[in-house]
Amino acid sequence: MINQAALPLKRIISGSLSLLCLLTSSTLWAQRDLTDIPPADPELERKSFKFAEGFEVNLYAADPQIAKPIQMNFDAQGRLWIAASEIYPHIKPGEKANDKILVVEDKDGDGTADKTTVFADGLLIPTAVMPGDGGAYVGNSTELLHLKDTDGDGKADVRKTVLAGFGTEDTHHILHTLRWGPGGHLYFNQSIYIHSHIETPHGVRRLNGGGIWKYRPETMDLEVVMRGMVNSWGHHFDRWGQSFATDGAYGHGINYTFPGAAFVTAVGMDRILKGLNLGSPKHCGLEILSGRHLPEDWQGNMITNDFRGHRVCRFVVSENEAGYVSREQVEVIKTDHVAFRPIDVKMGPDGAIYIADWYNPIIQHGEVDFRDPRRDHTHGRIWRVTYKGKPTLPRPKLVEATNQELLDALKLPEEWTRQNAKNVLRERGQDKVEKDLETWVANLDPKDPQFEHNQLEALWVAQCINSVQPELLQSCLKSKDGRARAAAIRVARHWKDKLSNTYELIAPLSGDPHPRVRLEAVRALSFYDRPTVLTDALQALDQPVDEYLDYALWLTTRETKSIWLPQVLEGTSSLQKTPKKLLFALTAVNSPEVAPVITKLIKTGQIPDSELQTSLNLIAKFGNAKDLQQLFALALKTDTKPAQQAAILRTLSQAFQARKVRPAGDLSSLQQLFTSKNLSVQQAAIDCAGLWKIEALQGPIRELAQSDQTSLALRKSCLFALARFGGVENQDVLENLSIDGDSQDLRIASVAALAEMNLNLAAKQTVSLMKEITASDQLSALSNIFLQRKGGAGVLVKALKGKQIAKDAAIQLGRLIQSTGRSNPNLAKAIAVAGGLSSSGAPKPVKLSPKEMAAIVNAVKTKGDAHRGEAIFRREDLSCLKCHAIGGAGGKVGPDIISLGGSAQLDYIVDSLLDPNKAVKENYNAVTVITDQGKVFSGVLVRRTDSQLVLRDVNDQIMNVPLDQIDEEVPAASLMPVGLLDKLTQQELIDLVRFLSELGKTEAYTVGKDRVVRRWRVMKGTPEAMHAIRRTRHATAATENPAFVWEPAYSRVDGSLPVRSFDEIGKLHVSNRARGAAFVRCELEATSPGKTILKFDSVDGLKMWIGEKPVVLKPETELELTKGKHRLTFSIDLTPERDVLRLELLDAPNSPAQVAIVNGK
Repeated sequence: MINQAALPLKRIISGSLSLLCLLTSSTLWAQRDLTDIPPADPELERKSFKFAEGFEVNLYAADPQIAKPIQMNFDAQGRLWIAASEIYPHIKPGEKANDKILVVEDKDGDGTADKTTVFADGLLIPTAVMPGDGGAYVGNSTELLHLKDTDGDGKADVRKTVLAGFGTEDTHHILHTLRWGPGGHLYFNQSIYIHSHIETPHGVRRLNGGGIWKYRPETMDLEVVMRGMVNSWGHHFDRWGQSFATDGAYGHGINYTFPGAAFVTAVGMDRILKGLNLGSPKHCGLEILSGRHLPEDWQGNMITNDFRGHRVCRFVVSENEAGYVSREQVEVIKTDHVAFRPIDVKMGPDGAIYIADWYNPIIQHGEVDFRDPRRDHTHGRIWRVTYKGKPTLPRPKLVEATNQELLDALKLPEEWTRQNAKNVLRERGQDKVEKDLETWVANLDPKDPQFEHNQLEALWVAQCINSVQPELLQSCLKSKDGRARAAAIRVARHWKDKLSNTYELIAPLSGDPHPRVRLEAVRALSFYDRPTVLTDALQALDQPVDEYLDYALWLTTRETKSIWLPQVLEGTSSLQKTPKKLLFALTAVNSPEVAPVITKLIKTGQIPDSELQTSLNLIAKFGNAKDLQQLFALALKTDTKPAQQAAILRTLSQAFQARKVRPAGDLSSLQQLFTSKNLSVQQAAIDCAGLWKIEALQGPIRELAQSDQTSLALRKSCLFALARFGGVENQDVLENLSIDGDSQDLRIASVAALAEMNLNLAAKQTVSLMKEITASDQLSALSNIFLQRKGGAGVLVKALKGKQIAKDAAIQLGRLIQSTGRSNPNLAKAIAVAGGLSSSGAPKPVKLSPKEMAAIVNAVKTKGDAHRGEAIFRREDLSCLKCHAIGGAGGKVGPDIISLGGSAQLDYIVDSLLDPNKAVKENYNAVTVITDQGKVFSGVLVRRTDSQLVLRDVNDQIMNVPLDQIDEEVPAASLMPVGLLDKLTQQELIDLVRFLSELGKTEAYTVGKDRVVRRWRVMKGTPEAMHAIRRTRHATAATENPAFVWEPAYSRVDGSLPVRSFDEIGKLHVSNRARGAAFVRCELEATSPGKTILKFDSVDGLKMWIGEKPVVLKPETELELTKGKHRLTFSIDLTPERDVLRLELLDAPNSPAQVAIVNGK
């Protein structure tokens, strides 16, 4: 029987073509083009919708009256303004720019628009519109415009450039997401590839990369309030003025943000925050629900759009210490209609939810051809979602209202009404509003349950109209509600130049009982130049600190360094009375001046173990020879803990490698640590001896390297130390061990060390090893010796000439070379020839003709099986989950493919598999860096700080490359290897594509809202593990026994973990009838302590330990968790009845616990 797996890909394609032999050529072309696009009938689309229970949807506006809506916002009159672009994503040569700003009205109030006006045309890809100040602000490429109609004909006749200098590097990253804030500022976003340099009357403002701007129209004050994210098309404020954002190209769901916060991709930031829903699909737009029309349990819910997965999503966000937690709920709308692309969502004046539908089967343009004929340029819809259980609201008449009526509107539950009432008052101005506001505030009833919020709304009105109200501010800062106090701090900071005592008002609030008040106070203090600014801010450390407050403290400490650090160095700072606070400050600033102070704290034992490594990292980076000498002496002391000794020695090693600085004085006493009972101490001591070239220690190290009584780990350290010493004798030792070492691992390590001395000789020994070694991890170690050195690949090519290596080694090496992202065709060819493979070298990407593509696409649709495809995707030899996550579980080298099927057409999925470099997903472009020492690093760019380049390599490891050591930086190829699928049969390829095409599109392959464990660790059935379990008991698996090797395992899309293929370890006696057990682990993290519930598919044959404590299991098992991470270990009896394990996390009734499942790789 023919082995289909051995057939070349072209044969597979030919076989697929045979499936279409009866089709006409026109049908073949249709498969490539528009066959999958349904008729553009809005009613057919609406009938495909599945709504949340109790809701209904009607068409509010559609083509031809509107087309391609990008952003929408209602004005105070209830008219819907739409930024629309039919040109997106790119204007064709010679094409006339004629994108539009549209105004849509429902004149008769029946819930359907009946009038559309073209307010402005002739625009080029306007990506944002916000009515205000007698017209509308428009994001138009490099400019923020203000358009105005002065003659009343409904069309703009005045065009003013408000701000200019925004970048245009990418048309879906340019200025977008206009939003009025509660205090009268206009907010707008830009995304990762944009570099903006804006001139204002107050100086140039810059933002390189993504972030959120805050703009004051009347004063032209402009500042950046958030940095980072990939493509943040969503920003809103909750009822208390706290900020939230979504990211259309990153999978963290809802993001809580505050002044100065930084997220993934933030340029220049050493530290970033995470979102609230790790592993979510990417989301676009954001609205926070409120009002009498909606059910009570929907109040405050956050609505955003999974435009790839054709869903309008809903999240419940609740407070948790200084930050928030977020849980996804049943969708507002979901459908399998391929053209439904919800990209914006707003509440309307009638209390309904309005959704902008871009309507397009093709989205994105970084990976998708600008001119793909399936792109829709003419359609677009606005959908209106209402609750059947309550009537919609009459539209408020705000423009005609008196000041008193507008102020009274601030008490209403509808955020839309409150915000637009403030907008109208702002436009009327201070002179017309101030006295009425003061009267309204004076008449507020302190007994009103909403009194605290009513006062806050009044404070925001005062901010809107530039009326400084000291008494109102102080009242809000003393509010009984911490949320009001937190919001008032932002206003106080805004008035810092108008009120002389705002610092005195804010500073005590760093010690407020409410953690978010402390956070806001800490951030506000960073804007003040006061001697006590950091002492005041660090009051927050006297109470519990979560990740958000810790970040705020870290950022404020860095931003105020010029004030407090000189005091510390002069010995006049009050921080020196509290070592905990002093250490926090010193480790936050990343500055060379702090090294002597930290050294003193380490010597005097004032640094807790949990903070030691951070402190030592700073010493490694900045300490001088005297600082290092003091640490060296501490490492030699017999009463120093081994863990501390090892950490200090590693620090000394890092200092020498980075800066060629070593401790002053005689260092030969280092030898006493060679005999330490702690392996880490021994290794670190020998590393230092080699780096410092302590001649007297060569002999002892050489003896250890050659002794078969020395552990392999320690011998490896000795080998590299000898290489650093240099010399003929040491080279001979390394060469002999590379030939005659008693294990392959030792021989590989010897070659790696030999390469430090003689790369050509190391290459010769490498070729010899390749004749017998075929294990992927060992071959990776060998190849990296050369791939990670400048010129190393060429040396290995010469060594391979005329030589033979194992065929399996050649295959594995070919894949490894491809996965580096660097082009090494000569090396690939040399390896192929030496391995007896095709002399053509590296696998070539497959370029399909339209006819071939049509055949594959049709075969996927008619013959593909997604269930089989998922099993193929999970195959260990394909390593898909090594680089890609599904729902946050898996690698991060490539994008999370949670909704791939909902966003990508079949032909693009096929292309990405067969030709990985054809279109690389934004934010996953790889780079290759060569240092001034000749080292080569390749990986996906994570971020660039002021001091280092952060890369993620193919093994998901983070690499930090100092900028001052980079000699060359060039783009690299995709880290996904070409030819990875060559081993698949025809049917396997078809099944795999079918599975990928279903992700996020069909119910069966959509990651649900159940909180199920998706990332596990499974114990490998090594002889050591078998022995350890058999000689003790299953409970041993819950300990940190070095005999156990735990490897990643991942649940299927439906949340179930297949267990049949796991190693059977726990057999307690030798018998064919005896059944063993598999062992798996997962992690939970409690950010707030309390009870939670674990729900199992079955507890038969299942045992569990939390930490090392056994737990009696029930189908729903209640746990009491303390704050922090918790490891759960399971033994699973491998009986015929047990196919899978599924574990779901539930909230315990009335429990304050906030518990999350730890995902990742």
